[in-house]
Amino acid sequence: MFPLDIYQTGYVVNDIDQAVERWRRSTGLDGFQFLRHIQVDNGLYRGQPTAIDFSVAVVQTTTLNIEFIAQHDQQPSCYRDLFPDGGEGLHHVAIRSNDYDADLARYLENGFLSAFSGTYQGTRFNYIDTSATLGIMVELVEARTTDG
Repeated sequence: MFPLDIYQTGYVVNDIDQAVERWRRSTGLDGFQFLRHIQVDNGLYRGQPTAIDFSVAVVQTTTLNIEFIAQHDQQPSCYRDLFPDGGEGLHHVAIRSNDYDADLARYLENGFLSAFSGTYQGTRFNYIDTSATLGIMVELVEARTTDG
């Protein structure tokens, strides 16, 4: 059984500052955090090493995390896969996994492919290309445990 803890929607945008301002005006959401020029460790795009230049803005609502992603270069990526040539839109839902390796194996066993994976600040993630069946990707994110 696949995990069901969908906690985030992720949108590819051309400019995160403009996207945040549009959402602030349209929804009243505020408190966005900006992470510019993110460094991903061990990045793989469709199985090949990659380093893309991208930034994100995130905001947490009562029940949902909303993320805007802007890629700054033209490198092939999971973001460009769905939105080439400056397109924008819903790119993924993120699922928090308590058993990352087993959940990833289930996606792969069901014929889905890994589009982009790596580690960010010690947390493993993997964008699973579910676009042929869902129209978007699923980002599998390793749940963090806290000691203590």
